Amino acid sequence: TRRSSDLGVCEMKKEFPQKGLDLERIKKSLEVGNNYISEDAVFLGYPQSTPHPLGVEILAKYIQYNENHVGTFTNKNMQLNMTRQLEKELIEMMGQLYGDEDVDGYVTSGGTEGNIMGIWIARNFFEDNVCLIKTDLTHQSVDKACNLMKISEIINIPYTEKFQMNINSLKENILKKFSIGIQKFIIVCTVGYTMTGTIDNVEEINYLLQELEKQYNIKFYIHVDAAIGGLVFPFISDSEFAFKYKYVYSISVDPHKMGYIPFASGIFMCRKGMQKHIEVPIKYAKTVMDKTLISSRSAASAVACWGVFNFLGKNGFKKILQDLIRLKEYLIQKLEEKQLAMVISDPGTNMVCIHFINTNNGLLPEQIEKKYVLDGFYIKYQEEEIVCYKIYIMPHVTKKSLDNFIKDLENTF
Repeated sequence: TRRSSDLGVCEMKKEFPQKGLDLERIKKSLEVGNNYISEDAVFLGYPQSTPHPLGVEILAKYIQYNENHVGTFTNKNMQLNMTRQLEKELIEMMGQLYGDEDVDGYVTSGGTEGNIMGIWIARNFFEDNVCLIKTDLTHQSVDKACNLMKISEIINIPYTEKFQMNINSLKENILKKFSIGIQKFIIVCTVGYTMTGTIDNVEEINYLLQELEKQYNIKFYIHVDAAIGGLVFPFISDSEFAFKYKYVYSISVDPHKMGYIPFASGIFMCRKGMQKHIEVPIKYAKTVMDKTLISSRSAASAVACWGVFNFLGKNGFKKILQDLIRLKEYLIQKLEEKQLAMVISDPGTNMVCIHFINTNNGLLPEQIEKKYVLDGFYIKYQEEEIVCYKIYIMPHVTKKSLDNFIKDLENTF
């Protein structure tokens, strides 16, 4: 036994075994629990789902070789082995989808790494005297990046009633900082806010920055956090996206969310050559430079992304999203018909942000939160702080599971 100083009680702690345990005992301990197989409860609160079967098959096939990828392959002209070549092709495919097939990039551990990469490159690109601008809805990984990069000039600007970055406030704050000598700005735009699912108007922001650069010679770098919306927006909209805009230099996307790839799989992309601002030499590989954050990475994740994306294609992604958005609209209809909640939702996403009306300050009972894996949070709405819940309609969610959810809500209220 060992004493837990926090609890003030003695409890048994697991020790590293002197002798290996019996294989059958280990297998029994690893049997899948009810939280994975229950038909009654369904996971609603986070943008993850059962991955595509092909992604699971590919990952299982390649994980056994334990191959690592080091560095970035999009800026290499040498012949690559198969998995590295597939990662290079994957980044080219994604770059073309986002408006520039000549981008650099690599498969990451997820959106947080991608956001840190974008802000790290931007900070080094500008060198000094830089201000970062975001909204109160921006993902906390951007705060991590600012802390790591020691960016002290940070502005949180308001969002509009549509839960988008306020363009007027953006202009006012840029000019205010410019008046005291700051001429370099990192703007973090979000395509699919984690809490609301809404999307910043990158087109309008880019236009504003063009006008300000012409007038004041201010320098700008837009990093796009598209961890959630990056594999949604291009398939439901004909609008230009990401690298089609002058000031978008980098983007972070999460295939393990709306790409239906097993954890952990993210993608970071930037304009060609921008990674040179963070490169360091690999001492054991002479001419190779490391232009990534985590260095060694799993080859299996890159191959799984390549396989599933090529299998689905644009039409496959569109079909899945159309089905999910129809289910989302069904949920919204039921919630509003029964006057259970106020709903915030972008029509083109498969996510809703919900404020429940007939509850104690908008909070759901703990048993409902646990059953559907929902977490309440505060958000500012019409000058008031309200409790909301985010719900993602993912491929594992069915009409029946949403009916069960509604029934539980009615019984609760």
